[in-house]
Amino acid sequence: MAKIPRLIFLVGAAVSVGACTSEPVPPPLSHAMDHSTSHMVKEVQIALRNRGYYAGVVDGWLGQDTGFGIQRFQVDHGLRVKPTIERPLLLSLGIVSE
Repeated sequence: MAKIPRLIFLVGAAVSVGACTSEPVPPPLSHAMDHSTSHMVKEVQIALRNRGYYAGVVDGWLGQDTGFGIQRFQVDHGLRVKPTIERPLLLSLGIVSE
């Protein structure tokens, strides 16, 4: 199995170098997910779990475990390795058809 670079996912936190504050920082807007996005992530999690690439909770969140599962699947199936949900991944998982 090919070695996959470790990625760090920061969810719900913004970090600024040199900034020090005790007040909570609101999550960036890019982390907001609508129902259809959450549903698609759940479908990917289920498809990955059924193929042995994901053992986490099917919760609709694209977190670290889901990202690692996606990357392992992409490596094994000759796809561009990127911890995101794109059409080639969905096609390979059988979630969408051409």
